[in-house]
Amino acid sequence: MTEFELIEHIFLKLQVDSALANGHQHSIEKGIGDDAAVMALPLGARLVSCIDTLVQGRHFSADWVEINKLAFAIGYKAVAVNVSDLAAMGAVPHSILLALALPERLANEQWLTEFAKGLFHACQLFGVTLIGGDTTRNESLILSVSAQGLLAANTPAVYRSGAQIGDKVYVSGTIGDAAYALQHLDNAIGTELAHRLHMPTPRIQLGAALANSGATAMIDISDGLYQDLGHICQQSGVSMRLNLEHLPTSKPLSRVDLPERLLCQLTGGDDYELAFTLPAHIELPSVYTQVTCIGEVIACGSGTNNGTDDMMTSHPILFYQNHAVTAQNPAPFTTLPTLTGYQHFTG
Repeated sequence: MTEFELIEHIFLKLQVDSALANGHQHSIEKGIGDDAAVMALPLGARLVSCIDTLVQGRHFSADWVEINKLAFAIGYKAVAVNVSDLAAMGAVPHSILLALALPERLANEQWLTEFAKGLFHACQLFGVTLIGGDTTRNESLILSVSAQGLLAANTPAVYRSGAQIGDKVYVSGTIGDAAYALQHLDNAIGTELAHRLHMPTPRIQLGAALANSGATAMIDISDGLYQDLGHICQQSGVSMRLNLEHLPTSKPLSRVDLPERLLCQLTGGDDYELAFTLPAHIELPSVYTQVTCIGEVIACGSGTNNGTDDMMTSHPILFYQNHAVTAQNPAPFTTLPTLTGYQHFTG
């Protein structure tokens, strides 16, 4: 199958159907089939853009049998992880561009059709349209998706840098499920939670509602709760008190021993839930998504520093049953764990 046959026979038809379903046929002046796409933006709207790359053996299995099995999920997740970044800014998703580096063994109608079905299923669920991209041949599978979203003229973007002392810290959904599934695909709980790894749900409505409700900082949890909240702490110049017993836990994950469960929740990543801060006097917006308060924003140096020497470091501080988790008092862990999330440039 040539590049142009791939575009025409698989992606172009599904793109037209997707654009009609999402009501974008009027705002997209030119989509797939030209040198570039052209979009008409509403008056006063701002364009929000992000990009994410998924690499075989790094972000999903290197095993060809698994890749064949997960074609639909790979297409779906490539869209979902980008839409999640838009949601973390409070933006409404609009469109995506896809760059696909495709191994010869996957350049067949069966795999590409399943992949495209997953991709366009996500597009229809999340209100985005594929408007163009690029394809090339490569020994391994690499996907890059660039996503565009819109912020209305009167909707503020929510950055990582706005958290204020006294704000409450919240997280959506449940966390740790995807990390556990990734580590335990061969046991019953891991199998039960596999959909959380392969088919995450970006919190679009919640992100948009929070942008209009006064959220001060927000991030999507892709690399682990502790590490991602650390980005908010660093960019806002604050610390946080996190109450471990308040971390929202799914029923399957609640059956896992507490120390292992907490490590999945704190460092695992791939949740694509929203973590955010909100002034204490502001009520949560009414959105059909579970939201849990897990702590509060505090000044740097006002808590215990999890065993480090620098009391002024901006990072979350863990508490369990009202006691700081330290090297001297590591409960509920046996010893204080290394609290690093996913590292894109290691291993």
